[in-house]
Amino acid sequence: MSRSPLPLRALAAFEAAARLESFRAAAEELALTPSAVSHQIRILEARLGLRLFDRVGRGVVLSPEGSELFGRIGGSFDALAEAVEAAARRGRRARRPEVVLLRTPPSLAGSWLLPRLPAFLAGHPEIDLRVHADLRLATESGARSEADGVDLAIWYGDHAPATAVPLLAETIQPLCAPALAAGGNLHGPRDLLALPLIVTRDNRVSWEGWFRRQGVALDDGFARTLQLDPSHVAIEAAVKGLGVVLESDALAEDALRGGRLVAPLPGLGLSWTAYWLGVARGSASREGVEIVRAWLVESAARTAGD
Repeated sequence: MSRSPLPLRALAAFEAAARLESFRAAAEELALTPSAVSHQIRILEARLGLRLFDRVGRGVVLSPEGSELFGRIGGSFDALAEAVEAAARRGRRARRPEVVLLRTPPSLAGSWLLPRLPAFLAGHPEIDLRVHADLRLATESGARSEADGVDLAIWYGDHAPATAVPLLAETIQPLCAPALAAGGNLHGPRDLLALPLIVTRDNRVSWEGWFRRQGVALDDGFARTLQLDPSHVAIEAAVKGLGVVLESDALAEDALRGGRLVAPLPGLGLSWTAYWLGVARGSASREGVEIVRAWLVESAARTAGD
């Protein structure tokens, strides 16, 4: 048995206008003009011989006949949307994920990148993102001009090659557990000398350099120190109350946001662009690489805005 063709464009305009209770909102959802939505609804009204909307002031409301029609077709559009999305999910699963290789310093991988990965992976099942946490990116010279051997690389500080672009700024300042700050009687930089100081070998600023910038002269064996590497290990030690760490707010973001670390001397930090992003020359045109690159840039911008 043949079925007469359905006026799908007119029905879609009607369903959106009825659900959103606005021709203008329906037009925005459907990427049409309000007059085009109104035109489609008039076509449907003419075909049915019914008035589907009543004008009230400057808006519209469903007529009794319109309410009845919407009640019968609204669920059908929901079912169509669900069926289309299910088919799209099957299509995404059928495609082999695109492998994208990202190299990053270990501390940034553990402290900044890892908390953001689940949302990215859930939103992009078509990308197989593989992260290589490489200490060399924080210790080697920047002689290599691009992301050598990978699709993208995040570089730290002065080690970035000339082709890399700024990604993430940081402020390095003293950080410690709230209990240590509360009991340390900390009023100025010199007061930190009474507390254990956690030292990280590859930091851009040493405790000696920081104290020198604050005008504090140091004697040999100036304080009790505990050396821990890399940075995320030192930060976790500070969270546990083992001492004061001179560290990056970008790497300690989660602990600072959760109140597990505080800055006992706010305003005495040193800020600069710390992390740089490079894209391998042969990978720049790939869609998956561009998606990961844009996500990293957006995530860094959101970090700066917090």
